[in-house]
Amino acid sequence: MKKLSLLLVLFVFSACSRPAPTPPTESSTATESSSMTTETTTTKPSSTSTVEESTTKPSSEKPEPPTSSSEKPISVDNRANLVGTWEQDNQTLTIDRTGNWELEGAINSSGTFTVGADFDQTKMIKLYGFNENIGGIGTYFIANFNGDSSKMGFGYLGQFTRATDLTSVVNSGAYQEDYQTDAVDFSRNVLGTWTITEGTEFHNTWNYNPDGTFELFSQGLGEARTGTYSVKPLKNNWVDISYDFDDSDDTYITAYHLSDGVMWEEEFEFIRIVRNTDPAFP
Repeated sequence: MKKLSLLLVLFVFSACSRPAPTPPTESSTATESSSMTTETTTTKPSSTSTVEESTTKPSSEKPEPPTSSSEKPISVDNRANLVGTWEQDNQTLTIDRTGNWELEGAINSSGTFTVGADFDQTKMIKLYGFNENIGGIGTYFIANFNGDSSKMGFGYLGQFTRATDLTSVVNSGAYQEDYQTDAVDFSRNVLGTWTITEGTEFHNTWNYNPDGTFELFSQGLGEARTGTYSVKPLKNNWVDISYDFDDSDDTYITAYHLSDGVMWEEEFEFIRIVRNTDPAFP
């Protein structure tokens, strides 16, 4: 496989397929915005690994399965407990144990979710229905908790305070089959949702899932593609990402500079691909 620019390929396909649609207006789901510090290093890739790899080691540990009403009530794990109603000024977020969520207030939206990472005081969940403009592929949010799960930083939406008592945890069925259990540095790891925020009219969105699969929504094409990926760390914050698409024999290896939650290709430094926000711990 040769190193090819996936951005260039997408732009060419978009131009050939149809005129680019008008960029979607911000719906009730809102578009994630984040202020990221970009890296100025422009050292070219080499073959030695220094950047953390994103592949996950599936763990045999699974969350406690749900119990029926006739059984002893489920024990509560206070570590990074998502379930409950969370409040901040002008916004309420409700997350239930069965995999449903709802936002009310400044943003009104609802849908389902899956858990893609669970470690230390952190969970990463994929919300379906939050952004209706990316072909239904879902949007990852990172949630960071304080010690007793009374406060939560939730993606770019910021800090929330628990408004309900701890009564249950997320059902095992809401967890992705191969969810991330080892702690990672999200600023140097590809897991989650990435979006082009500047440098081009096409704001494509990538989801890098913990099981080695990806979803790529091309705004120019107006549709999502899926496949598998792998990450090879290189020197000086560079990585090679290999993409194999499910719907064709297309395979690409693209070199990215990855640091502080921002990626860019060597020949497209002006195009910034920004990861979903890693919020501050409460």
